[in-house]
Amino acid sequence: MTNRKNSVLLPLLAFLAIFPALLAGPAMADSLDDAKRSGLVGETLRGYIAPVTAPSASTTRLVNDINQRRKAAYEDIAKKNGIPIQQVEALTGKRIIERAPAGTFYQDSSGNWIRK
Repeated sequence: MTNRKNSVLLPLLAFLAIFPALLAGPAMADSLDDAKRSGLVGETLRGYIAPVTAPSASTTRLVNDINQRRKAAYEDIAKKNGIPIQQVEALTGKRIIERAPAGTFYQDSSGNWIRK
C-alpha cells in the first residue's frame, strides 16, 4: 500500500509545484498576483482563494473564476489518481501557502487571515 501511495503522491506533488501557473492565462495570473499583493485575496488551506476584506464585484468575479478553474483541475487530478478531491485540495493548499511570497495573506485553520 505504501508503494501505491507514493506512486500517486510523488507525481501529484510534482504537478502541484507548477500548478498555479497552469490555471490561468497571463492576464488572469497578473490580476490574481495584483489582488494578492494588494491584500484583496488570500490563499486558503483547501487550495482556493478567498477575499480578505469585503470584495468588490471585480474581486468576486476573479475569486469565482480562479476557484472554478482550480476545482476542475483538482477533480481531474483526484479522478486520475483515484484519491478524494479533499486530499488534492489539502495538498495543493499547503503547497501554495508554503511557496507564497512574503506579504501574501493566507487563512489559518481557525479562519483568521495571516500575512506571511
